[in-house]
Amino acid sequence: MVLIKSFLENVMNRFRKNKERHILAEVLTDSRAVFSSFGKNVYLSDLVNNCIDRIAVEISKIEVVSVIEKEGSITKLNDDISRLFRFQPNELQPAKDFLSCCEWLRRKNMNCFIYPEWETVQNKQGKTFRKYKAFYSLNPISAELGHFEDGRWAIKFFWRDGSYDVLPYDAIIHLRWRRGTSTLMGGGDDYGHADERDILKSLEIHDKMLQAMPKMLEAGMNFNGILKIKSLQAGKMQENTLEEFENRFKQSELGILATDLAADFQPLDRKFPQIPETVMKFVKDIIRERYGISDAILSGDYTSDQHSAFYQSCIEDFIVEFEQAFSKRLFTDRERDVGHRVKGYYSKVAYYSTKEKMELAKLATETGLITLNQLAEIFGYPPFAGGDRRIQSLNYANTEIVDQYQIKNAQSRKENTSDGKE
Repeated sequence: MVLIKSFLENVMNRFRKNKERHILAEVLTDSRAVFSSFGKNVYLSDLVNNCIDRIAVEISKIEVVSVIEKEGSITKLNDDISRLFRFQPNELQPAKDFLSCCEWLRRKNMNCFIYPEWETVQNKQGKTFRKYKAFYSLNPISAELGHFEDGRWAIKFFWRDGSYDVLPYDAIIHLRWRRGTSTLMGGGDDYGHADERDILKSLEIHDKMLQAMPKMLEAGMNFNGILKIKSLQAGKMQENTLEEFENRFKQSELGILATDLAADFQPLDRKFPQIPETVMKFVKDIIRERYGISDAILSGDYTSDQHSAFYQSCIEDFIVEFEQAFSKRLFTDRERDVGHRVKGYYSKVAYYSTKEKMELAKLATETGLITLNQLAEIFGYPPFAGGDRRIQSLNYANTEIVDQYQIKNAQSRKENTSDGKE
């Protein structure tokens, strides 16, 4: 917290004007855009945490790079953004942990705020630009959006130690999840709060079923019958007999009790309620559907088609929002106009079956889609000398060559037709 506070202090020194440090000149009223970390009871559930963790683990595998994207081409840049995400976006977290943390915050708080630390530098031509030094994911207990006196958007963070800070909103990267009618905050309801009423009902049912199982097990181990002693004994002798019976009962490991008492055993016909497997599965499916994750994905026993559905419902959504939010904040209007973007790449090939990888390898080598080293990586082999080249079947040709070939043939046929007529 001290480290983050120091960075925020630097930001405030950079943007301090009049009373901007401590107050908002205007806070939205009525449908005020407020986010709070409510509904913590939801995250006491292992099922909920397992769903989020499974998604966050996949999110952490995304490769984030800075590119210049033009029509028909994408060029990866080795700038400060790519270098930071190649290893460590900040000195506390490697890239894997940073991305996973962002998804945890986005899923649990419905909003994830990221602070980019940068400095202004000047090149030899006298042009100034931003040099990014780190990216930090923030974890306030709540946040509010409003305006400074000059009309600029501002965001007010409330911290766990009771303090707060006000920053320009355009200095923060904002990721959201579960939108309601609030145009500014994620959460699911109209005020930027987490709407967890439905999932709380499902979790309560799921929890009651889990609690019922050990109770039914205990009930099954209680008295299942009545032992009726036929012989008459004195009080003291009867107590000794009962004590002997209890000792034998406790020492019986096979569930069979041997006794020399003249007695009758009358079993009790007791029926215990059973929780149908379909009901348990139905309740779990309701909870998992909130996070877009199936039972196969959660257990790790999935097909490539099931993983493709998981990608479209969870991973792709994060990548699209991440790319747009980072590109908007990290680049100027001019830089975006010439094609500067932040891109997130996620390898779906790793989840293909061996048969599907073989089919892809055949297509890739016939069309020159990937290099030999990239092909080796798909099958888990290390790169080799001379592998950074592409091979292609002679049955495939460049479209420009094909066009030229067809034009040449058309002209040839036309000339032959003219010669025949003459």
